[in-house]
Amino acid sequence: MTTASLFKKFIENIRIQNAGEISENYNKVTKALNEYYYESESTSTHCRQIGSYGRKTGINGISDLDMAFELPKATYDKFNAYSTGEQSALLQDVKKAIQTVYNNEQVKADGQIVGIDLDGFRIEVLPTFYLDKNEDGSLDLNVYTFPDTNNGGRWRKTKPKLEIEATRTLNLEYGNDTYRHLCRMVRSWKNHVGAKCSGLWIDTLVFNFLTQTEEYKDISYKKYGELVKDFFKYLFDQYELSPDQKIWKAPGSKQNVHGSWQNHRKIKKAYQLCLEALEDESLANEKWSKVFGVNFPEEELEQLHESFLVRKKAPNEQFIEYAYNGKVDIRNYLSIDYSISQESRTWKMLKKALSNYKVPISRNLEFHIRDTDVEPPYQVKWKVRNIGPAAVAKNQERGALQDSTFGKHKDSRLQEKSSFCGEHWVECYIIKNGVCVARDHVSVHI
Repeated sequence: MTTASLFKKFIENIRIQNAGEISENYNKVTKALNEYYYESESTSTHCRQIGSYGRKTGINGISDLDMAFELPKATYDKFNAYSTGEQSALLQDVKKAIQTVYNNEQVKADGQIVGIDLDGFRIEVLPTFYLDKNEDGSLDLNVYTFPDTNNGGRWRKTKPKLEIEATRTLNLEYGNDTYRHLCRMVRSWKNHVGAKCSGLWIDTLVFNFLTQTEEYKDISYKKYGELVKDFFKYLFDQYELSPDQKIWKAPGSKQNVHGSWQNHRKIKKAYQLCLEALEDESLANEKWSKVFGVNFPEEELEQLHESFLVRKKAPNEQFIEYAYNGKVDIRNYLSIDYSISQESRTWKMLKKALSNYKVPISRNLEFHIRDTDVEPPYQVKWKVRNIGPAAVAKNQERGALQDSTFGKHKDSRLQEKSSFCGEHWVECYIIKNGVCVARDHVSVHI
């Protein structure tokens, strides 16, 4: 199979698999709101898909689906006349309308949206109004006014239609869905390596990268390896130019997009793996799988297998992507670490300073969550993987998903013992509402 075939299959693997279920629920919410505010049974009017799903850059496992619902001006006038709490009262009213078709416990008003928790994904309804006007006095249909209950409450503005239009236009100009495909591949990377970054941040950086060059216009899948390599190089170059940058401008709307370069080491690693994949064809599958995870197919005997990582798995190894039916959508931060029994101050310094620091045999290890921004409640899973001849000889490659030894949430702990020499690694996953929202990885050399 050619490089083109591999990347084509990869794009197919990461496309959204439950689009029908998503559309069904979008329609259900829209109908409920239209009945409540417009006395209409329409399942499509006054509703707009926004966010990654609206820009068509989301991938399978997407868990937050954004929807803007355009409310009558009279509704704004009604709640804006309140002396206090007008934004909160509006959200409660929208929540009440949605609760006519969903269970009360599924529907929550939160900050700026009303969320509906479903099986593995969440629809977030943003109530909006057309209030701004053009110079000719007509309503500006590109500007939404929406409620924000934070810090005492206020009305804010957003322009997602302009972002959708700008990215759609660039995608058409480049041809062959190149813009959208690159956005989706980057999402697969961030879900695999546990890089917290927003969908709009990814789409903005891909937009900026492609608008600075015409090299990848009308390309085929054959050039996708070069495309992703150059994109990760672009990211790392941008980090080195402005390592403290926190704000970018969204395509079309030019509104602020918040982000950071906290994943710059993972970006550099991805670039290095891309170079290695392109330089040595015999290692390409292995390297691409390390960039993109289990969704990148493997070439063997003229058939496309699920992934190099899957075929090379240990006998009992499990993958979080399969255990949770593809419901991996990294949108939170997680950092794990470990301590060693009888760990002296010198050992602590060596462990911190040397990436290949070796843990002595017969020491107790305790892995813990150093930091995370996931709000409890949530579930913690761990995976221990032993690599090398000693692990194979002892039938101790492991790799099953397991619960914490003790503790829960941020206090979760996994206790292990350094039993034999070799390379080992431990990965931690945070599961919230049936979705893996954060993951981290630490290597241990014994």
